[in-house]
Amino acid sequence: MAQLVRAPRSHRGDRWFESSCAHVCLRNRPSRLCASRGLGVYINASVDFDMNHLDIKSVIVRASALFAVAVFVVGGIAIANAQSNCITFESPLAGSVIPEMSCTISLNVECRNVSKVDLQARYIPEHSDSQMIVSLGTISRPPYKLIWNTYNLQNQLFTGIGILAEAAIIGGAPQVARQEGIFLTHKPVTRKDIPIPYSPIGAQNVDGDAYAQDFKGIVDPQKSARGTVTWNEKELFFHVSVKDPSFYSNQPGKNIADAGLEIMIDPTRKRAPYPTESTLFFVVPLSGAPYSVHYRAEIADGAFKPIPQSSHVNYAHSVGISEFKGYNIRISVPKEAFGRSMPDTISCNMALRILDAAGKVQKVALTGDNVYEMYSPFSWNDYYRLQKPLLMNSLLQWGVFSAIGFLIALAVYALVSKLRKPQLISNFERSEEAKAVFERINAVIEQELVKKELKIDYVANKCGMDQQALNNLIKRNTGFNFINYLQYCRSEVAKERLRSSRSSETSIADLCGFESAIEMEKCFGKFYHTTPYKFRMQQQVT
Repeated sequence: MAQLVRAPRSHRGDRWFESSCAHVCLRNRPSRLCASRGLGVYINASVDFDMNHLDIKSVIVRASALFAVAVFVVGGIAIANAQSNCITFESPLAGSVIPEMSCTISLNVECRNVSKVDLQARYIPEHSDSQMIVSLGTISRPPYKLIWNTYNLQNQLFTGIGILAEAAIIGGAPQVARQEGIFLTHKPVTRKDIPIPYSPIGAQNVDGDAYAQDFKGIVDPQKSARGTVTWNEKELFFHVSVKDPSFYSNQPGKNIADAGLEIMIDPTRKRAPYPTESTLFFVVPLSGAPYSVHYRAEIADGAFKPIPQSSHVNYAHSVGISEFKGYNIRISVPKEAFGRSMPDTISCNMALRILDAAGKVQKVALTGDNVYEMYSPFSWNDYYRLQKPLLMNSLLQWGVFSAIGFLIALAVYALVSKLRKPQLISNFERSEEAKAVFERINAVIEQELVKKELKIDYVANKCGMDQQALNNLIKRNTGFNFINYLQYCRSEVAKERLRSSRSSETSIADLCGFESAIEMEKCFGKFYHTTPYKFRMQQQVT
């Protein structure tokens, strides 16, 4: 049971505030109940995805409605009661993508007589479609900043997280600010590289067992599904086969138009956490014509909303239904859908809409444990086109094998000739040389550390090296690239100054080469999971 607290007098009767008395809402419940001295109100803190609808607009509508209506209603009330809103977000802003393990929340508060600022967030727990609302803490004095350690959260994708800041004004109405659509991409994602074989006539002459992908999220052991992707000069061909002994088309109470296949393609492979305008969505229902869905991100006044727009497509497709056995879905996506040419590698995901015994749609995908990962290009696997087979006639086959044999003989001769030559530099000598070069790089960085404009090209010129070679050498020795290593070195110097001097954080940041105290604070959060102020309080020499 979540802990309940008494709502302030100014917010009693407010559905959002009364319901968010629970600092952490319970998971996987259709509703949340918070009571305060006889007052009972409900908040729906789960994303209830109605699987009986074909398009995926309900995912966005319900997710945004949860936060914008059930969470941020208090914002509209507070702003309506106040003359002007004097609290705004400096960071993070709507649409921000945060790859670090912490999120720095910074507010610009111009209100007078502020007693405190409360911060709350809405996010998606791991392996769940339900959303949680948590209290991040209270700030009672400037600077109004808070570092939220997000390392224990999963990646927040598709709709992202939302943050609410509420300033309590002594003798006045509370002031509210919010930011939605803040995406966390700090957790590494394991993506597969899946080959796309060439086939001049779809998937008919392709070994299905060798290239097919299994849909492993199907709960019913009697059901199974496999998907295959092939290519030729004209199209990408998708084929999904579903085995379902309980399926038949005239089942009472069921609409087979709700079932079908969703295909999601990111031709640019930019790994955006939400669908962009370049992302391709295609839906093939078991009954009816296929259609496409295009997304456009709308960001305004702290709100983030991916706007879908659907349209029918005239692509070659077929749906074959076998009563009490299952069905097959095929669709060809022409190369014109990708622009000028079909890319060699794409990010892709496929999701099946399967009817359960109650007639409801269950979604299972090749990638993604929940709908937020399922519809996010950040999580999708990479599909790469295999080369078109060259051995299609005997003359070409003889020529290719002759060329390969000649090249192998030439390679063996070159290898034998090279092995006969003495090694000029031993492995030990090479490692000692690399060590000396790295020490020289370190010396240049330490000498020029205070220069804010220090760049990799300057260090590379000083060391007489190529920029890429210098960056690779630093990464092999430290695990950081040049920029992160430079920030780390500056942070180490700043630690010593914070520990041994009483200079201000701004002065120390300037002396260590940081652009500002805010940049130094972000680096401390990245490398040490703390702030310069807290570090000084704990480590300063008296």
